[in-house]
Amino acid sequence: MLAVTSLGSGSAGNALLVRTEETVVLVDCGIGVRRLLPALESVGLTLADIDAVLISHEHSDHIRELPRFLRQGTAVLSTRGSACAANVPTHLRQETRAGRAVRLSDIEVIAIPVCHDAEDPCGFLIRSGAGSVTVVTDLGCPSPAAVEAIAESRLVILEANHDEALLRRGPYPQHLQRRILSDSGHLSNSDCADLLARAIRTSNQPPTVWLAHLSETNNRPHLAKQTVQRRLAQVGLRLDLHALPRRELNETWSPDTAKPGVAQLSFDLPIQAASTSDRKAAVWDRT
Repeated sequence: MLAVTSLGSGSAGNALLVRTEETVVLVDCGIGVRRLLPALESVGLTLADIDAVLISHEHSDHIRELPRFLRQGTAVLSTRGSACAANVPTHLRQETRAGRAVRLSDIEVIAIPVCHDAEDPCGFLIRSGAGSVTVVTDLGCPSPAAVEAIAESRLVILEANHDEALLRRGPYPQHLQRRILSDSGHLSNSDCADLLARAIRTSNQPPTVWLAHLSETNNRPHLAKQTVQRRLAQVGLRLDLHALPRRELNETWSPDTAKPGVAQLSFDLPIQAASTSDRKAAVWDRT
C-alpha cells in the first residue's frame, strides 16, 4: 500500500499525508488545526495516528501546527538546522542529511538538499515497497540531487510557484520580487518544467506530477500546467499532471490508480529555456 494526499499547498499552508501498510507520516504541518483535523478525518485518521512529521524547513507555512505535534510527543524528522530553527526538542528529533537514508518502519526517507532562504532546508525522497515519492516544494534553483530523486519516483510533488511575467508586472515590491526570483527563492513554472524534463529523460516510467506551492497572486493553475506541458512536449513527454489546490484536499494518489506517462518522441531534443533567466540557466551549466 502507498497512498499520498495533499491537504494544502501554498503560502496559506502546506501538508502532505503519506500512508503505507505500516506507516503514516505528514510531510510538513503548515495548515491550521481547523483544516488539519477534518482532512485527517476524511481518510479515517486522527492526530494520534501520525507516526512522524517530516519538516522541510522552518517557515510558518510548513510548521504552523508543529507545536501541537510536539506536545503529543510525535517524532520529527528533519535536518539538524531545521530542527534547531523550529525548536524541536532533542528527544523528539530524528535527523537526516543528504544521501543518508532514515528508516521509519516500512519506508526510507532521504533528504534532498535545496537552495532556499531557510536554515538547512530540504526536500524528501520517500521510498516504499510500492514505489518512491519525491517532495520538493520550496527551492530557488534546481539541483543534481533533485534530478536523481525525480528520476526514480512514481509520484513527484514539485514547486511551480510563479509565472515570471505575472510576478514582474504584479503588485509585489521590487525587494520581494528579487527574493522570489533569486537562487534561494522559489521555482517558476518554466524552471519547474526544465527540471522535470531533465530528470524524467532518464526515468524508466514517467511519473505522475503534482505542481505545488502555486502563488495565489503570481500564478494560475491553468498557466502552470500549460507551461509545464509545453516544455515537456519538447522532449517527447506527456504526463499525468495536476496543479494542487491551495486550501483543499487533493484526490489521493496510489500506484494502482496512477495514469502512466508517455514518452512519445526522441529524448535527443534540446530543452528550450527562453523564459528562464540567464542566472538559473547558469546553475544548470554548473550541475
